[in-house]
Amino acid sequence: MDGLQDFTARVEAFKQHILPARSVLIAVHDYPDPDCLASGFGLGNLLTYWGVDRWEITHGGFVGRAENRMMMQLLDIKTTPFALIDLQGFDKIIMVDSLPGGGNMSLPEDVKVHAVFDHHGEADFLPESCFKEVHTRIGATSTLIAHYLFAAKCPLSLKLATALFYGIKTDTQDMAMDVLPEDLVAYRRLFELIEHRLLAQIEHPPRNIDFFKTLYRASASFSESAKVGLVYLGRVNTPDHVAEMADLFHSLEESEYTVSCAFYEDGLFFSIRCKKNRNAGTLAKKIAGAFGCSGGGHERAGAGRISVPKEQEEERLEAFRKVVRKNLGIEGSQIVPLVDRKL
Repeated sequence: MDGLQDFTARVEAFKQHILPARSVLIAVHDYPDPDCLASGFGLGNLLTYWGVDRWEITHGGFVGRAENRMMMQLLDIKTTPFALIDLQGFDKIIMVDSLPGGGNMSLPEDVKVHAVFDHHGEADFLPESCFKEVHTRIGATSTLIAHYLFAAKCPLSLKLATALFYGIKTDTQDMAMDVLPEDLVAYRRLFELIEHRLLAQIEHPPRNIDFFKTLYRASASFSESAKVGLVYLGRVNTPDHVAEMADLFHSLEESEYTVSCAFYEDGLFFSIRCKKNRNAGTLAKKIAGAFGCSGGGHERAGAGRISVPKEQEEERLEAFRKVVRKNLGIEGSQIVPLVDRKL
């Protein structure tokens, strides 16, 4: 964390590293959340302020969660599907809220990345030619981008400020997570600049029937084993539901851990939440690693994706459950469905 508070020098170094690029691709992870959307949007505005002619935010997958779609709609955050991107058409590539080789991004690993902004994992493996702003203890990538904008004296519109504020708010769970002074400073400064009406609309969006069907399946499947909540959603229309249900069911007062999973396309997506032990990201990495896949996250929130051929879904799901129980130390514990519990 050395030098994190001196953003002025870092901003100047980043500026020298990127300019005189005329076109920049901002790559975020495949199923973007508010933090990466806001961070990409903020970086794009900074590049415009510096005179860059064109920038685009790209991701594979799509945005499924109602709040995230509303955020993009109301705050005018535009993205381009990665399948439509010509990498040769950009002078520089910046990766946001993810690391090369992280397994959650469509950008090929052999593509040269010129800069990385993230708060997951370590960046020691990145080459010297890559500008790195990676800090694992900070609450949100949006915090980093907000401080870059402040230090660069870049004007923040109401919509940009609202995006960054919401990015920090969601990734820190309303500042309930362990955060740094930099998170608090950005949160407070942005609060004075945001459009509160837009924020309220983002946080309370209209929902389609798919959400309620998913909620029904989650409630029917939810079970507990030694203070570990287990949620299986079956096959979903968007992997965003996995994290959404993990967040919702983790509010059950007795649960220390909540693990949510579902099949989407050719993968088993899972999310982990924990309250006291602060090892969700480590657990996600271990669980996905048991299948030769990638996972990770933070102290209280983790996620991963396991590749699954369709004909092997049932056996892979059972293997996943065994790995989860082993890593959480509940192999011999009784499993009690939520619907069977007495009030």
